[in-house]
Amino acid sequence: MKITFLGTCGGRMATMLQVRGTGGWILEMDDEMIHVDPGPGAMVAAKKNDINLKKLTGIMISHAHPDHYTDAEVVLESMTHATHDKRGTLLGNVNSIKGGKDYRPAFSPFHLTLPKKYEVLKPGEKTNIGKIEITATPAKHREEKALGFVFNGSKKIGYTGDGEYYEGQEKYFEGCDYLILNVLRPRGTEWPQHMNVTMAKKLISKVKPKVAIIQHFGMLMIKAPPEKERKWLQKETSVKIIAAKDGMKIDL
Repeated sequence: MKITFLGTCGGRMATMLQVRGTGGWILEMDDEMIHVDPGPGAMVAAKKNDINLKKLTGIMISHAHPDHYTDAEVVLESMTHATHDKRGTLLGNVNSIKGGKDYRPAFSPFHLTLPKKYEVLKPGEKTNIGKIEITATPAKHREEKALGFVFNGSKKIGYTGDGEYYEGQEKYFEGCDYLILNVLRPRGTEWPQHMNVTMAKKLISKVKPKVAIIQHFGMLMIKAPPEKERKWLQKETSVKIIAAKDGMKIDL
């Protein structure tokens, strides 16, 4: 069981400059292999890290911003063996699957015919990929239908998705062994509806996971740098903190 990070930056400027990759991350647990938020460069990063995307059994999109879905259609074609096999599960929020007032869907009607099943999730809804129960959680983000996820299998793993901390967010991640947080900015800087390190401290301190992993860094966070912010977070929360790097593999 492991998590592989194919890209650990986010936000428009960091994505545009590709100061780090934006390929999302992959969970391998309970005989499932799930690609979460396959943004720009996901295919190239998978190849570089010897990840065989034909083995995927699931693809999940937290919201309809390009740094989270740009490579999603071709990753879906990989999961379905160049569209020859109807297999795997596609999960996403409503804007990424169906589109919305300000967003076009991440998948064409043709691509939605390829997986064995696809589902649009709303906050609080549950579904499964194999033996892994998945719960969608609310996210307070500019993409108003954005989600986080909880994966409950042999380990319980929380993923905040994008968005700022909000009161009560911790209840959705209670009991998580691992908590993955998208932390765009360092302490002392804010961007509306995005998480910074100070907000991450609030959430981690309340959830108290066994391990918290910060990733999805913007330009200011990368310049901070992440390791400095990681040390501060660990000291403040007394929780083991990992600042993810591109290509990092974490054994669960």
